[in-house]
Amino acid sequence: MTSTDSASTWKIPPVGSPCWIEIPAVDVQACKKFYTSLFPTWEFKASTEKYPEERIAMWSFAAPSGLSGGIVQVAADCKTAELKNGMGFTIYHFVESIEEAQKRAEELGGKTLCEKTPEGDNGWYMYLLDVAGNRFGIYQLKEGKPEQ
Repeated sequence: MTSTDSASTWKIPPVGSPCWIEIPAVDVQACKKFYTSLFPTWEFKASTEKYPEERIAMWSFAAPSGLSGGIVQVAADCKTAELKNGMGFTIYHFVESIEEAQKRAEELGGKTLCEKTPEGDNGWYMYLLDVAGNRFGIYQLKEGKPEQ
């Protein structure tokens, strides 16, 4: 969600707002080329040692929406139709507390797909399923601010 050049300018969105879009891809660079050609207004960030280009290609939208995303590498043998937990775009929603959002989602009939997982030095994420079986993510910052 962040990179060295954008962490200090990232505006924390209101709780519940989409804050990251993840596109899974076996070949990150081929997928990046596809989206760069299809949507030339996407602004791809330079890779870093922490976020190498073969593993992730991060972008932001040209409009000042604050929404960004990344094409994230998945295993070569990952097949959409065979995945019980689904594959495809994942939209992450910003939350103040992953634990509270997880509890509320389960009370409403949703399911947890993975435990709270660290995202670099900036925050945590978790995958959930809604009542229709759609996967989505929730994201919480550590200490309330992106790294500077």
